[in-house]
Amino acid sequence: MRYIITLNKVKRSDLESLGFRAIDFGVLREKRLNLPLTFVINNQAFEDFLAENGLKIRIEKVFQNKKASEAYKEVLDLFSKAVIPKELEEELFEAYASLAIDPGASASSIVSEWDYPFVTLIRSPSYLISTEDTEGVIQNIRGKNALLKALRLVWASIYSPKSVDYRKKTGISDSSGMGVLVQKMKKIKQSAVSYSSPDFDKTMIIVKSFIGFQDYDSEKEILGKDHHEVDSDTLMIKRAKINVQEYSLVRSAETGELVKHELREQGSRQKLDDKQIAEVARITKRARSFIGKDLKLYFGIRDAYTYVLLANRMIAEPKRVVEEKEEVKLIVDDEGNKIMEHTLETVGGQEKPEGLPELPEIISEEEAREEVFKEERVEEEVKEEVKEEVEEEKQVPDEELKKDLEFLEEIEKKEVKEEGVEEGIIEGEVDKEVNLLEEVLSIKEIIERMEEHALNNNNVAYEQEARKLKEMISRVREES
Repeated sequence: MRYIITLNKVKRSDLESLGFRAIDFGVLREKRLNLPLTFVINNQAFEDFLAENGLKIRIEKVFQNKKASEAYKEVLDLFSKAVIPKELEEELFEAYASLAIDPGASASSIVSEWDYPFVTLIRSPSYLISTEDTEGVIQNIRGKNALLKALRLVWASIYSPKSVDYRKKTGISDSSGMGVLVQKMKKIKQSAVSYSSPDFDKTMIIVKSFIGFQDYDSEKEILGKDHHEVDSDTLMIKRAKINVQEYSLVRSAETGELVKHELREQGSRQKLDDKQIAEVARITKRARSFIGKDLKLYFGIRDAYTYVLLANRMIAEPKRVVEEKEEVKLIVDDEGNKIMEHTLETVGGQEKPEGLPELPEIISEEEAREEVFKEERVEEEVKEEVKEEVEEEKQVPDEELKKDLEFLEEIEKKEVKEEGVEEGIIEGEVDKEVNLLEEVLSIKEIIERMEEHALNNNNVAYEQEARKLKEMISRVREES
């Protein structure tokens, strides 16, 4: 296919064509995390859509003459009337229909139970986006026409005022590539979001859990999510706060749309149990190690299954700083009366995020020569000082100092001999402990793989890992 890429064929080198979210999702799929069925629409599809409808030039003109908010409305109108290329439409419908077939389904069930699934479309730019960015994420889409309409909206979202402003501030070109993930929605009961390193604290994982579907749309943001702080090493819950969730997002049985459902007493209970929280934290820790970056992950939970729905890379962002300046002045009016004048000014600003390097100052060529000249002069002065110190050290010490030095050398020789014997014994013990530790770590990895095989009902692989586990445990007992 020209436009559609399955997750198993996503490569890291496809960044410009598929975007960060698709690349990271492909890595998680390769590492066998539990993901919903997903395929990716590449950037070529978007480029051909723009070209076939002559939209690039028209969009440039729109932004030249109007404000960002007004321009975006016109872009939405242009996209809604634009035609999807025929070849893209055919490939998209074929891939979409394949999501309706559940793995292991028989031919008869495919025919009798055939129905188009609900899907989520997720924008995947080729540049790093804000940690909390959920623009261009549209869920609960069903049917061919609805799919095409949603795809146009996802593409158009890169021209939203928020997205345009973000690219300007970060110096990102508007010609950057973008993929779109199309993901089959699961019938989930609970959801969660996790942060692998809140405020870039490597010792902590934050898990926020709630009832119902994910709330990607800011207008439907779920309030009252439970908050759990989990130790990154032990996966033990260190602190928990159970909040009252007033309503959840559920799919209406009549219309199929996502609607708000009042929870009442259920909303005041813990949304996920401690075991489920630990499992979300464990998957978060593994995902971070696979991708090599801190992540915000979105989860869907149903019974014993925990699905990763989306991965956003965490980036350091400036915090909003608000400062109040208060000033009191004593003034005299025209009639000679003393008046106290009080002013209060609120000043807003951006605090630089910790851990980000300072950008080098740009200087002129003449200033650069002066800096080099200063550095060379300082180097010459340092060399002279070092030379003088070396000359002083070359002076012959007196006789008493020589005797002291010879005495110290004899003592050092004796200590080295004694330490050599002890080190040989200690090294043997250390090697033994290191080998034992490696065995224990290997056992933990096998147990994790067994858990995954059990979730996937892969009995053959489970039995193979179980045999390895028995052999390793017996070997560890013998060595210990």
